[in-house]
Amino acid sequence: MTHSNPTIYLNGRFVPKSAAAISVDERGMFYGDGVYEVLRFYAGRPLAMDLHVDRMRKSLSRIEMTEPEGLDRFLNVAETLLEKNKLTNARFYWQITRGASPRNVNYPDVPPTELVIVDPAAPLNPDAPVPTLTATLTPDERWANCWIKSLMLLPNVLASNAAHRAGFDSAILHRDGTVTEATNSNAMIVRAGELWTHPANRYILNGVTRQLILRCAREIGVTVHEQTYTTDQLLTADEVLLTGTTIHVTAITKVDQQTIDDGKPGPVTQRLHDALNDLIANECLQQVG
Repeated sequence: MTHSNPTIYLNGRFVPKSAAAISVDERGMFYGDGVYEVLRFYAGRPLAMDLHVDRMRKSLSRIEMTEPEGLDRFLNVAETLLEKNKLTNARFYWQITRGASPRNVNYPDVPPTELVIVDPAAPLNPDAPVPTLTATLTPDERWANCWIKSLMLLPNVLASNAAHRAGFDSAILHRDGTVTEATNSNAMIVRAGELWTHPANRYILNGVTRQLILRCAREIGVTVHEQTYTTDQLLTADEVLLTGTTIHVTAITKVDQQTIDDGKPGPVTQRLHDALNDLIANECLQQVG
């Protein structure tokens, strides 16, 4: 575990978290003017680093922000933070904003602000059961460019907290009855042994774990439909699952007052859980030791 004052990375420097300071003119604070990524390291190795860097690059391009020089150096930054914090299994939060300037909606010509924070995370446990959660259906009130991993997460925060107040673990979002995703993960359903997930268009974030799961599904012979589905189809599905960097494959056993099938992780969810564990082991653990 890391100590109470971990080392972080801020604008080219490795500093104790307690000593880090960001300008009060930071545009990330004024406008949510920035993007971020969350990724995992297992036994000192990153999972799908190329996909995270590629998505960061696309998000920066879409918000018309100049890419910081040497974006690919993130791996070196991450490895240094692992060493300084004495970690091997960790979660990294990587954020880039347009920088600090007096409050004005027009883009300033200033250097970006780049921040990387590392937190300890559990090692891969291939014997752990599929985790389970409950969820509530909530209208999707976000903007129409959800494919950008933007800092503007207030609708997600409100929906998530409303779900918790109502006694649920998560909120699954829908636009006029069409399921999009959950507040901080992608949503999928299983019907007749086949996997359904909203297409990777502007209305969802194309999660890195989502991409890995769809690859795993096809490799193990599960038919994949990247098509929209309704809240009614979700409530009557054989299985409902969420996927994400921090939750891997998680079964949803209850949505609002509807128990999903028998209230236990289903067979396809179990197979995808096992396939993702195998992928992580092959990519991150195979050469360790």
